[in-house]
Amino acid sequence: MPRFRLNRFLLLLACIGVALYFGVSALYGMQQEDEPQADNPALTKQQAAEAASTFISGRYAIKAPETYVVYQSKKERSGYLQKEHLSQSYEDTYGKHYPLDYYQVQVGDARQSRLFEVEINYTDGSVISWRETYRDDASALISQTKADILAKQEMRAQGLNPDEMKPIAKEDDGTDSSSGLVLYYEKQSQPMGEAKLQVRTQFDDANLVGYTVLFSLPASHLAWLNQQDHSASVMTWISMGFSLIMTVAAIVFAILYRKQMRFTNGLLLTAIFLAIYITNNFNMYPAFRSMSIGAVNGEFATMAAIIFMNVLALGLGISLYLSLVAGNGLWNRIGQPKWPSWREGKFGTEAFHGMGRGYLLALFILGVQQVLFYTGDVKFDVWAVNDPTDSVLNMAEPRFFPLMAWVAAISEEATYRLLGIMLFKKLFRNNFIAILIPSVIWAASHTQYPIYPVYTRLVEVTIIGLILGYVFLKYGFITAVFAHACMDSILMGMSLFSLGHISDIISGIFYLLLPALVGCFLAWLHGKRRGPLIPGGPPPRLEAL
Repeated sequence: MPRFRLNRFLLLLACIGVALYFGVSALYGMQQEDEPQADNPALTKQQAAEAASTFISGRYAIKAPETYVVYQSKKERSGYLQKEHLSQSYEDTYGKHYPLDYYQVQVGDARQSRLFEVEINYTDGSVISWRETYRDDASALISQTKADILAKQEMRAQGLNPDEMKPIAKEDDGTDSSSGLVLYYEKQSQPMGEAKLQVRTQFDDANLVGYTVLFSLPASHLAWLNQQDHSASVMTWISMGFSLIMTVAAIVFAILYRKQMRFTNGLLLTAIFLAIYITNNFNMYPAFRSMSIGAVNGEFATMAAIIFMNVLALGLGISLYLSLVAGNGLWNRIGQPKWPSWREGKFGTEAFHGMGRGYLLALFILGVQQVLFYTGDVKFDVWAVNDPTDSVLNMAEPRFFPLMAWVAAISEEATYRLLGIMLFKKLFRNNFIAILIPSVIWAASHTQYPIYPVYTRLVEVTIIGLILGYVFLKYGFITAVFAHACMDSILMGMSLFSLGHISDIISGIFYLLLPALVGCFLAWLHGKRRGPLIPGGPPPRLEAL
């Protein structure tokens, strides 16, 4: 096993990163108006299912109900409150009864002839809202007078004063196949900025079958949000287009210089990438289901989405393999190897030291990222919302999720550093431009995360890409992968801590240590099993971190 010789420069960077991270965290703590922190679920999904099942069974006499539970969030409402600095005011006024984050439970009878969507407060188990989303028998409409009486009775039972609720004309969203008569009411007091509390009530031929609490958001905010999402979508498509062009270039160079390419390079990394990615797609079944819960064909739509994502994963795997082969071959061709092969004597040492460098550089990058977040928050009014489709609460096994750190590290460092830098170096013969352009392309693919304004994410990830680009040029591909994997493993591993269970905390600690285990294992295995040195290859030597 090689021994560490600490690189003082990298150690200094790591110390700077740690100081920046905790310094900025302290500045956040000193802010006058802290945003309220979201509560972690106090209920299990099973408890939420039981609460929803008991409520619907008791109210609508549904026997042996079947349930499915996902985590959800009022993303648009949360965004408006943060953008207008109303989060604390909302928490004080409405947060207890109408939380932004909750469990959503689909409840249906065994024949699926009736389906309900129930929102459960995941801190106390109370029912927030419910509505019938499907009914296979058509019903006559109830009279509006009777419906109004039932609506006001329910509002009073739910703690609202009917005298403060004014009937309003509003076009229904039309998403429920059993909507029947729908009436809307709006609270005349205690608005949140321009947002007012509204209640949507839904009826069949004789009874109230839906009671949903809404908040009307200003049209200007929704238009701004749509424009931001559109910009993020455009940037994502641009990134995908340039990434496809880079893949085509990889094919061309692999054919042109096929005699100098090692086509076995990258097979193992590609296999690891696909194994984790495809497994994670199935692990995200609840996340995909969250997008179709309440629909009678929700399971079919979910499986279709998973199949599509797995087909996409295969395409990305092919692109990754081509990037590894062509990128490595092009660097070797100009006499600047960036990725030692297994048969080279220095592979084990490079893996071991690359792991050490990776941790030090990850600490520096996390510190820089914290500064960028704080600058965006203070200077550019940046805010973010929870995304249920990317939450560990919507995964079949949350403790598997941090393995995705290696998917990101392998694929993105291969595509945007190993291949990307070489391609643009050929075009512009300037290291900075060769690092900058693929960094921007890489950053553009990250703009669809729910962080607003979206351009700030482009700037943040581009800066991180510049750091990783120079790391790649200085220390090579293995160190760049470890730096990326260490950074993501720390962030993803810490996300498990929020789940609160001792097993999740232990798993989170394991993932924080996993890059070290991988580096040590590769160094040990290479020392035990490496083949003969490549003729003309460099002799074994220890390199400083």
